[in-house]
Amino acid sequence: MSMDEGDDDTDDPESGESSWAEPSTLLGMIQRGRGACLRDARAQPAVAGQFVVDCIVRDPRWDRQVEQRGWLYATLVADLGVDLSRLCAAYSGPADPYGDADAWLATGVLGLLARRGVDGAVTELRHYLRSGRDLDQALDALIPFIDHPEAEGLLDEVLEVADDEQLESALTSYRWFDLSRPPWPDWRGASARIERVIAVAEQTRAARERPVFDRAAREAAARERVLRAAIESDLITAASASELTEERWETTLLAIAPDLLQESPSVIRIAVRRCLKKLRSPHALTWARANAALDGAVAWAALRLFADVAETSDAPWLLELLTEAVARGNDYLYQQYDLVAALGRLDHVAGLATVEGIFDNTVYSVLRKQCAMTLSRLAPDFAEGRAVECLDDCESETREFAVAHADMSAPEVCERIGRMADDPTEDDDNRRAAAARILQRR
Repeated sequence: MSMDEGDDDTDDPESGESSWAEPSTLLGMIQRGRGACLRDARAQPAVAGQFVVDCIVRDPRWDRQVEQRGWLYATLVADLGVDLSRLCAAYSGPADPYGDADAWLATGVLGLLARRGVDGAVTELRHYLRSGRDLDQALDALIPFIDHPEAEGLLDEVLEVADDEQLESALTSYRWFDLSRPPWPDWRGASARIERVIAVAEQTRAARERPVFDRAAREAAARERVLRAAIESDLITAASASELTEERWETTLLAIAPDLLQESPSVIRIAVRRCLKKLRSPHALTWARANAALDGAVAWAALRLFADVAETSDAPWLLELLTEAVARGNDYLYQQYDLVAALGRLDHVAGLATVEGIFDNTVYSVLRKQCAMTLSRLAPDFAEGRAVECLDDCESETREFAVAHADMSAPEVCERIGRMADDPTEDDDNRRAAAARILQRR
């Protein structure tokens, strides 16, 4: 999930706490998920191995909901020959009863290593299952490898570790477990407990309303929620709300947004921000210019709109805001994201050095992805420089973007893209993009 998609659905994203090494150091690059760490890590395998284990055990991501590290860390573990048993430190402490986030990286990395065919990866995932910390997470990691030799006897282990309530919870809440596919039919036949639990899970699933992800319906629901909140807050009347044309809706939204953004529950604030992001008129630009700033709910909503609709003449001001956001540090990473995107859209070359600095230093890998996209428009040497580094970035979308932009005149770049096309741990879209780029080159 990208920042521009995800923030509309979260009011206060979960952020991680970490002790950040200097960005130019090997540890600093591994923490941040920069592809540039790979070459240095291979030259210092013992030191780099300890660093990557530390990062897997103490997840360094700023926002665990959206950032990735799995592919890069799995690559490092495999290339450096790290003993997989060292990763168990990620799930040896007290477990969080609301979800084992501490083990997300470890189980994800082990799953990728299993896809690479690394011996012992599935065995380590079974160690996680036996820890009893999070059955949902353990099954999610192990089921894809049900036919792996190291998964032999998995059913007996599941039945030993989990009671019926845990099994029902896992199979009911994890809707992506297709109970008609292996191993579930075989397990139903082999275990009366599994048969009983799956029967309950199927009934529960059938009774639940399946969510419909329809963009138009979601936007209409957000608008309705905003209007209802405005009526309840006496900002507008029910009669006027029922008579709104599109033009009057925009005028009304811009008038009521400041009150709703400051005083309403988070679900209302999210709906207001979603509605504001749809505006594109000159009136909306005027409102955004008047309210955009770094601090406060109204200011940030206006800033996001301003970043989307600003004109070329606004670019110097956007750069000033970005410079200030960088100076204020990590609490302003999301504002930096919007402003970096705006400078790229406007082709504001004066922002090149600032965006390059953010690319090199940011702790937020999703922001680095946006920096790469902006630098592809601003930096004349992007294809020969940072695009090549991005082929090994921790973010899959950054790697995909790099495939399209990296200069393939260098043999090592062709080789790297060729490996991506055949990488069993790489995203399908990236493998296809890499294969297509190679064909174009021939």
